[in-house]
Amino acid sequence: MGAKDSIKTEISMLLLKRGWTREKLAQELSKRLNKKYTSNNLGNKLRVETIHYKDIRLIADILGYDIEFVDRDKK
Repeated sequence: MGAKDSIKTEISMLLLKRGWTREKLAQELSKRLNKKYTSNNLGNKLRVETIHYKDIRLIADILGYDIEFVDRDKK
């Protein structure tokens, strides 16, 4: 995934790799955040890129990924 990919595309690819649906992810987010999260709500946040970073970190955790900042100068 490159820098030009949208967060929606990146999350969609991660879901696909794990065999998850956006609905299943929304259900897990609801459990962990103790608030109602729907597939449509999640989809809208991803589409317009208004999702919070803390939610992105949680999504990564749910799907078994870590977010890492890589120093491009040291690649």
